[in-house]
Amino acid sequence: MNGIKKMHKDNHIVTIFGGTGDLTYRKLLPAFYNLKCTDNFPDHLHIVVIGRQPLTSESYRDLARPWLQEHSRIHVSDDHLDAFLNHVTYFEMTFTEDEGYERLFTRFQDIDADAKKLYYFAVAPSFFEIIAQKLEKHNLAKDSKIIIEKPFGNDLKSAESINDTLSNIFDEDHIYRIDHYVAKEMVQNIFTIRFANEIFKNIWNADNIANIQISANELVGVENRGNYYDHTGALKDMFQNHLLQILSIVTMDKPETMDASSIHEAQEAILDNLYIENMDQDVIFGQYMQNQESMSYRDEDKVDEQSQTETFVALKLGIQTPRWRNTPIYVRTGKRMHKRITEVVVEFKRQDNAPANVLIIKIQPEEGIYLRFNIKKPGQSHETQSVLMDFCQSCDYENRMNTPEAYERLLNAALEDDHSLFASFNQVKRSWAFVEDIIQHHQGHEPETYPAFTNGPKGSHDLLARDGFTWIEEEIRNDAYEL
Repeated sequence: MNGIKKMHKDNHIVTIFGGTGDLTYRKLLPAFYNLKCTDNFPDHLHIVVIGRQPLTSESYRDLARPWLQEHSRIHVSDDHLDAFLNHVTYFEMTFTEDEGYERLFTRFQDIDADAKKLYYFAVAPSFFEIIAQKLEKHNLAKDSKIIIEKPFGNDLKSAESINDTLSNIFDEDHIYRIDHYVAKEMVQNIFTIRFANEIFKNIWNADNIANIQISANELVGVENRGNYYDHTGALKDMFQNHLLQILSIVTMDKPETMDASSIHEAQEAILDNLYIENMDQDVIFGQYMQNQESMSYRDEDKVDEQSQTETFVALKLGIQTPRWRNTPIYVRTGKRMHKRITEVVVEFKRQDNAPANVLIIKIQPEEGIYLRFNIKKPGQSHETQSVLMDFCQSCDYENRMNTPEAYERLLNAALEDDHSLFASFNQVKRSWAFVEDIIQHHQGHEPETYPAFTNGPKGSHDLLARDGFTWIEEEIRNDAYEL
């Protein structure tokens, strides 16, 4: 699960709805280019990019070239780029109108009438249903696969409506719900760290672990996403999908097998048993305010000047299973934080008043594993000293070059009919139900403010302090760990 398998793939026509958007230029086309360069590209794969702009295939390829040169992890040479772009054609149509689908059917027949169809919905979720319905109406949906981007709806009701429509048109095993965090190298590495190491496998439980911390902090604000973000907030934008996915992988029991159904079943069991003991005390909403380097959230473009939308959330969670009885799990995510970092921290219980052992799984921007443990301080005394052992995965150039990016893994998996990197609808439904309980309880509550480029609101630190813990701030490659 930690790499891309090199094996035969069936012929595919991949059709990207939203082909002139940032996602296609920054992620999808570079991912396909990287697959081409690493021999993980089907011999007969054709990419049809759909957009409304009046472009030819040649003019679209010219537009794509600088994006590929900037965003591909593998060096772009003219020869390789030309060979890749020969697989890409542009198709002008308005995807809400029937006329284009009639022409699209004809185009597919001209390209390869027998090729498998894979549709990528790189559009807002409000368009998922109409595109699917048009595909079915024009005989383009049968035996086809679709990839849909998060968010899966804007709430539980819209998610269920979208799913009802899609599942009436496509088989469930032909629907791929992307959460790109799941495909990140160090998230996938959690499986190996937990289940392939006896030193962790047998102590990954409430008897040995004092608490777990999951952080996804960003330096950026809302930038040009003010209108979207003001109707979404940190809870829906990050916690409902990315962080609950990571949490379920960190805490789930070992799946019976490593196939998609077993992994999903283990993750769903965590979501079924997730709880918040005290909604008033264990959920902290924050909103960044102005400082010398940044305007406040309410002054951002297309944000309501009276907005109560949270740009930060911290939660104390519990899991009602024997493995995790009474073990607090702290999750936080925020914008305009003091540094960009996504990490999982496992703090083990203290022994004989010695400093706690700590394992850190660094997900981004650096990738690696860091372990704090205790030794006797050199000298005549028996004083204990904490030392740090680190493995920096991304510090090695060869590792960086050989590590597929998330979208490479996801596209490759979809071409291979592998669902293990994608979310089941049961996961989506359980996540939305959990988040909506929080939203309903905190409706109308004013978020606590915090200065931009700091480590979040005071309430998020009090959340841990009540239990005798602190957010563990890791200092890479220092000889000791500072708490």
